[in-house]
Amino acid sequence: MRTRRTPMRRCPHCERSVNSSGSLGGKRLNVKQVVCHKSELSNGQIMRTQLGPIPVVVVRTKAGSLYALAAKCLHQGGPLDQGRVYEHHATTKDVGEYVIDPGREVLKCPWHGYEYDIKTGCTVFDPSRAVQTFQAYEEEDQIVVQLATAGARQA
Repeated sequence: MRTRRTPMRRCPHCERSVNSSGSLGGKRLNVKQVVCHKSELSNGQIMRTQLGPIPVVVVRTKAGSLYALAAKCLHQGGPLDQGRVYEHHATTKDVGEYVIDPGREVLKCPWHGYEYDIKTGCTVFDPSRAVQTFQAYEEEDQIVVQLATAGARQA
């Protein structure tokens, strides 16, 4: 049985390799889906959509950037579209001291609190695990999500 290798990319936060394949079940996909009119997804909001057979959560950050991730939590399949996005809080060496990690927003699963970096799809607690990410962008007045065969990219 032959195994097909999938392209890898580096997570900018942990420098580990993350699968960025444009494949699902060994089949190459090139799916482009209009999600909604850009006015329907305000800054700081999330929305669920389908990208071919894949449920996807689209995130518009407070700053207005768009990201898209697979909508199913790796832990027990929780609905990430029902989670919330917030700035990541990191601990320091001092007990009980927390600081905001600027520019790193995470999506928190509503079931058990798993947290995903919205830019990379990596889990915060174990960056070697990640949900698939997809290209999300505005095209004219529409928000579009695309599964590119060469891998995911954020606009």
